[in-house]
Formats: sequence, C-alpha cells, structure tokens
Amino acid sequence: MSEFFTSVHLKEELCMGCINCIKRCPTQAIRVRNGKAVITKEFCIDCGECIRICPHHAKEAIYDPLEIMKQYEYTVALPAPSLYGQFNHLDDINIVLTALKKMGFNDVYEVSGAAELVSEISRNYVQNHKDKWPIISTACPTVVRLIQV
Repeated sequence: MSEFFTSVHLKEELCMGCINCIKRCPTQAIRVRNGKAVITKEFCIDCGECIRICPHHAKEAIYDPLEIMKQYEYTVALPAPSLYGQFNHLDDINIVLTALKKMGFNDVYEVSGAAELVSEISRNYVQNHKDKWPIISTACPTVVRLIQV
C-alpha cells in the first residue's frame, strides 16, 4: 500500500498499553506491541476516538499552527455547521464568522449554503442514475477513508 498520513500521533512515553484505544477504534487500526500502542496508518480513518478515550493522553492530533496562514496570499475559512455546535448557547453564528476573520482569514464562506446545492444535485443524480449503485456522499472524509480501507 502507498504511504498513508494519519492525524493521530502516539506519544510512546505516555502509552501504558491499557488497550482502551483498541476497544474504541472502529477499524481495529490499533494493536499493542511490546507494551505500547501501534497505529496501522492504512486502517486509521482519523475519527479521533483513540485520542478521546486515552486516559494517559498518549495520543494527540497533528495539526498546522495558525501561523501557517502567513505563507498564503489569500486564505479562506470554510466552517461547517457542526462547528457552531462546539459553542454552548451560541445565539448568533456571526460571532464565530467574525472571529474567524479576526484570526486572519481573508474570507469566510459557510459550507451549509453549498451543501444545500450539493444535496439538490445529488438527489437529481440518484433519481436519474438508479442503475449505478452504490452511491455515497464524499462530505465526510472519515467515511470516505473507511470505504477506502
């Protein structure tokens, strides 16, 4: 298989081999070898369950620092509707959209508007191509990765 990237990094010095992550991993991408967890990158779908469940904080997400935006001439944030659910009692999403601009993004476009258009086009496609199955949405990278595995 080709080299896969996973956003989960294992801090071996913190891993106690407790197998909590093994039990939670939906693709069985984790094994314990020599008392430490080992992630099979080809099977990892980046769902983050192992990060959430690890009581020893031995796994962490790999991400780019915000400073990386300075490398680009023009930056655009594409917040999905699920982002707003991360804030308790958010009455106005414009607070989040404005904050993204203040963080340094040149423009902010809500994904939900485009999602409605994609949904309509997808419905039409499914209705007109009943013989071409299976059909799956590529909206969720974790699901796409799971299918590839």
